[in-house]
Amino acid sequence: MESLLAVVETGSIAAAARQQGLTAAAISQRIKVLETELNCTLLVRSAKTVRPSPECQRLLPAASVLVRDAGRLSLGISEDRLSGPYRIGAISTALLDIVPKVVREFRKTAPDVQLTVQPGSSQSLYEDLLAENVDAVICVAPPFQLPKGIRCFPVAEEPFLHIRPATHLRQDENGVLPWIIYDRSSWGGGLARHYLDKAISHVPVLCELDSPETIAAMVQEGLGQAAVPRWSGLEIHHSDLCASAVPILSIPQRSIVLLQRTMSHVAKIDLLLQNTALGAPRASNPDRANVQL
Repeated sequence: MESLLAVVETGSIAAAARQQGLTAAAISQRIKVLETELNCTLLVRSAKTVRPSPECQRLLPAASVLVRDAGRLSLGISEDRLSGPYRIGAISTALLDIVPKVVREFRKTAPDVQLTVQPGSSQSLYEDLLAENVDAVICVAPPFQLPKGIRCFPVAEEPFLHIRPATHLRQDENGVLPWIIYDRSSWGGGLARHYLDKAISHVPVLCELDSPETIAAMVQEGLGQAAVPRWSGLEIHHSDLCASAVPILSIPQRSIVLLQRTMSHVAKIDLLLQNTALGAPRASNPDRANVQL
């Protein structure tokens, strides 16, 4: 089943073999065994790729559950020692602020846990959580009410800052510094949508992207100005930016949360992640009009 899922994911028997550390012949033999057992064709082969047959498409959801649950069998063997696979999704700023601490704590407290960290946007990670492709996610608080099956824990509150380059400003012919926009269709950027719409009404826009740390790096290079949340790494990695607080009435704070499924099969590891993530550094409200980073 693992080999079948790998072939479907990669679209190639050779790529699946590399992913699993096996030969292409071994992967093909595994698929053949499955097809014999299930009495159906699972893969449709073409010159360079393979694709799942209709029967395989119907099988994939159950196969994913079987593989996931088989990997978790070891979790119930020992009451004292945590082990087995555990998948965490995290947005880009959490990868810098929170995930290193989580990885260190898991390595110290639960070295037998096979930890996987998956980057992504808040929306995509939330969808992966619902689909059970990840066990927990660290993301921007969803702009809607969560279903009953999802637990939410607050991690950090991040006020927005207006940031500008300290030197080497690259202005247009009218002396205006362009804006680099925090993607207004994203959960985080959506918080600043009305503020940004007003701010850029008469100012050129360089680009729009859902990556506050990349935006800060571009501003530091003198490419433009921006409004971004004040995550911990902003002060560590971009200390020479000119920054000023955005009025709280203009943009609400960005809330970072930990989301987990209520009916988790790995409750002890969930608890370990909660204790680690909830102890992450919390950004505080700037108390001055001008903020020294």
